[in-house]
Amino acid sequence: MNINKLSIAMIVIILCTAISSSWAADSTSSDQQAWVQEQGSEVLFTYLESTITVTIKNNNDHVEYFKISQVYNQTSPPIFWKVAWTDPCALKMIKYQSDVDENDLGWKIQPGETKTVSFKVVAYPYPSVTIPVYIRRNASISNGFWPLVNEPGLTATWFLPNEIEYLNPSLDLQSWNGHFCFWIKNYDTTYPKVSGIVRAPIVPIDSKLTYSNPQITYISDELPWANTAAWDVLLYPGQSKHYSYTYHWPESSSSSTSSGSSSSAGYSIPTTAAATTNASVPTSETGVPFGLFVVGAIIIAGGVAYAKFFR
Repeated sequence: MNINKLSIAMIVIILCTAISSSWAADSTSSDQQAWVQEQGSEVLFTYLESTITVTIKNNNDHVEYFKISQVYNQTSPPIFWKVAWTDPCALKMIKYQSDVDENDLGWKIQPGETKTVSFKVVAYPYPSVTIPVYIRRNASISNGFWPLVNEPGLTATWFLPNEIEYLNPSLDLQSWNGHFCFWIKNYDTTYPKVSGIVRAPIVPIDSKLTYSNPQITYISDELPWANTAAWDVLLYPGQSKHYSYTYHWPESSSSSTSSGSSSSAGYSIPTTAAATTNASVPTSETGVPFGLFVVGAIIIAGGVAYAKFFR
């Protein structure tokens, strides 16, 4: 056997292994966590509100309407919202699709018009046993591990701000800005204090975190396409704490991160919501098994090298 051919074949295999290992290290799913099934939480949400400002253009040749969604279906059961105020004053729509009340509110937008509106919604009724008091993890796995398990803390939910473009392609979302406020409370009275990670309960995808108060501890990569704010918290019995944060869509805009927040490397996804309309999001259980591609690449490279040099 020619020693030169053997050396070349070994170099090819080593290079393929190194490249595939580098790709695996850069994979956004390489740092995901497995979530065990939870029984409950002592730390509960007691208040949640959001103030949204959007700029939308009507690209159609006739009048269009868009309105406020008062149901958030990314949780089970869903979160219902009361509209606190609108600017400019919203109109009552012909048909209502809200389970909160019959005042489905929205705006008229003329052909070619670009309209900017703001509104505030508040979770209603206030979080209690009848609606989510913390965000449950749907993709959790059975707690069959021993003697140690990971405690990732409270999870988050995600949505696409520009889903309006999928619902009506004539409406072009120019920008979206959302400011969220929530309170959490420790209901545990058996321990002197509780501690753990609390993530922002609702996070827009493909958006940039521009503000947080208090300052976030880190950006969670629980979902690769969302810069999810996360705080390390400590609560004494009966103690409540307030958190607020702001996101801007699209992430690629020129908005800058406030001193109250922390920036992170961005991720990009298609800016047309039609590409991702399923309510499900990838998790550590549903992510792509990248290791199989790595193994496949090594096997293929070895086969090519063998066929070229040894036969």
